[in-house]
Amino acid sequence: MALTFRHIGISTGSGFIALLAFALGWWEGDDDNHRAATPPAGREWLLPKPIASDLSTYAQILAQKPPFGAPTANPVPTGPQTAPGNTTVIDWRVGGIVMSETSGYLIILIRRPGENATRSEIRHPGEELPDGSIVRTVEPTDVTIDRQGASVRIKMFAQH
Repeated sequence: MALTFRHIGISTGSGFIALLAFALGWWEGDDDNHRAATPPAGREWLLPKPIASDLSTYAQILAQKPPFGAPTANPVPTGPQTAPGNTTVIDWRVGGIVMSETSGYLIILIRRPGENATRSEIRHPGEELPDGSIVRTVEPTDVTIDRQGASVRIKMFAQH
């Protein structure tokens, strides 16, 4: 196939347009230091300010608003039992665990007999639960309580 005047003209015109676009772009951005080795100085990036955590406030918020939704029909399997000498069964379950660098808080959800509302309270290790059990340890995934001389471990997010 022989090159015609038309093919040569189109190729030359396309090359000329590309060369012209490159030259105009180069000259337009020319501020007499387009070959400078250092970029222009801009605003320095600042790190975000750290947030001071207030764990007692977070624990109060969790106590007021249960984070895991409405109570289920099946409470924690180790559920409520009557305390010795007490004939009233208080329905309670673990609502959440709040951990800090030095300690942990247990949020329990309590429903008293004859009441429809669920109340939340905060318990620390060593404190007594509504059924007379004692909170021994609070870990990120579970809580250990002493119930009538036996050690019981309640896990969070346990599948039934």
